[in-house]
Amino acid sequence: MIYCWNMKNEYRRYQTDLRFGCIAPFYHEVLSEKTPGQMDLLAEWFPGLIVAEEESREKKPAEYIDSERMIHAMKYNDHFYSGGSTRVSQILGRLCGTAQGNQEKEREAAHEIQMRIAQDMVSDMTLMPALQENARQQLGRMDEPQQSMLYDKVMDEVYLLIEQRKALSENKWLNEPFAMSPESFEGIVYNCAYQLNQNGFEGLCNAWLWLLIGGLLRNESGRVLRVYRSNFIAVNRQQGQDNTLEDKINYLFHPEQYYDVYDGDDLDRRFPGVEWYCDNCQAHLNIQLGFDDHLEEWKCTECGHVNKLSMDQIYDTEEDLANNAQPSDAEKFRKALKG
Repeated sequence: MIYCWNMKNEYRRYQTDLRFGCIAPFYHEVLSEKTPGQMDLLAEWFPGLIVAEEESREKKPAEYIDSERMIHAMKYNDHFYSGGSTRVSQILGRLCGTAQGNQEKEREAAHEIQMRIAQDMVSDMTLMPALQENARQQLGRMDEPQQSMLYDKVMDEVYLLIEQRKALSENKWLNEPFAMSPESFEGIVYNCAYQLNQNGFEGLCNAWLWLLIGGLLRNESGRVLRVYRSNFIAVNRQQGQDNTLEDKINYLFHPEQYYDVYDGDDLDRRFPGVEWYCDNCQAHLNIQLGFDDHLEEWKCTECGHVNKLSMDQIYDTEEDLANNAQPSDAEKFRKALKG
């Protein structure tokens, strides 16, 4: 069990959960600071994405603007001021995972915000680097012992989240508020753990950001996982944004409005220079959305065949593969990587 921040800015005993309101307070706990209010906390890690600052000389309640899928609020004494708006408080509570209940309108508004942010992360290639830089600046406030403490907290959280998910029945986690699919949950936790394993400040920042994204977006984070590697380098060309018929037609007639996504440094791969093809249909696996050769196997998105990704599946030439010759020599391959 951990202590999770609630809507009254107090600590309550909660079962650990992949919710923004349960994760984000770790940072202030390590710094021995009071956890900010919900709007300030969201603006701290996702600046400009959820709360827009209103310029006003008079204190007025915060307001959710449906057409923008944004909350507008003014600052008072350097903190966002809610003004007692019940609707805004309910929306914030659902985004942070600290409020439940049957206020359907507020739940839908929170989901609309989640969908918009996920779409922004997929379509705007400047957004993720900006969020990474923001995370670096925030974690840069910590000294090395504090960073080490946060690392330990995040590492513990990874295992706690896994144990919690295993303990829940399928029916229970499917019916929880903003239910998270196994694929989205496992993708977030894996990316977090993979970055922690890098044993550096950059890895800690990336791991922390993945947990915050998963906690905030929940199942909508699946869209982000399909586009970014664990270090937030985009993996494939995005020919469309939402895969609707309208979007496909827009791309057909206006391809210049879409963008190329950087494929990342080849050295980020487990097997640099190796191109993978499906054993069943010969589809090029490297270009399939979400492909990562750090995985032990990959299910082809074209035919569904599960392909092993290991050293004993790599051949020096196509002719060797066709003739069922010996795979590449592992030691020779490692020496080639070292140059």
